[in-house]
Amino acid sequence: MADQARWLLIVEKAYRGSVETQFADALYCVPELHRQSGGCDLVLRGPAAGYALATDFTPELRIGGRTLASLPDPGASVTRLMAAGVTVMVEEDGLTALGRTARDRLLPGVRVIEGGALASRWPAYEQVWFL
Repeated sequence: MADQARWLLIVEKAYRGSVETQFADALYCVPELHRQSGGCDLVLRGPAAGYALATDFTPELRIGGRTLASLPDPGASVTRLMAAGVTVMVEEDGLTALGRTARDRLLPGVRVIEGGALASRWPAYEQVWFL
């Protein structure tokens, strides 16, 4: 599964960003890490498993008469990462915690892995990063 030079990136915290970080979310640096490393695999676990779900939610914030529509959209970020060649996986435990319909709402191309199996994959990677 993992090539020798690939890096494993793990995201556990589900932080959507804020008005102050409209341009960024927890996945903001992944495209550059993918490019510089020769390839990355991304695992979403815990609350961050929600990043891998299709949703109708539009990240917008209304402040007074102004609507900010430039807030981070993790689902769109995950879709762009997969299009760039990043393998995206979600831990089954995190997915289960999101409810019984979560698996049905996975973005196309996201792989589900067993929760206890993640650490056993680490030796196959050049580096393991927690973002």
